[in-house]
Amino acid sequence: MEVVTQTNAVKSPTDSLKATTLVYTVEEIAQMLSISLRSAYNLCNSTTEFRVLRVGGSIRIPKDSFDAWLRAA
Repeated sequence: MEVVTQTNAVKSPTDSLKATTLVYTVEEIAQMLSISLRSAYNLCNSTTEFRVLRVGGSIRIPKDSFDAWLRAA
């Protein structure tokens, strides 16, 4: 008798995390703008031009908001 197992291949949102990440980190913002990490934190703490999300002690910047701001600059 052959046993056939079937799995429901439901992908977790973290399976391809880098490919589907919807936010930037402050470090990524600093690299993209060629500014220091401190300057990137200062920008995130003072701007109203793009959205900044604070989760616990982390800061995340939604890509759509930041990219729109960068294109308009």
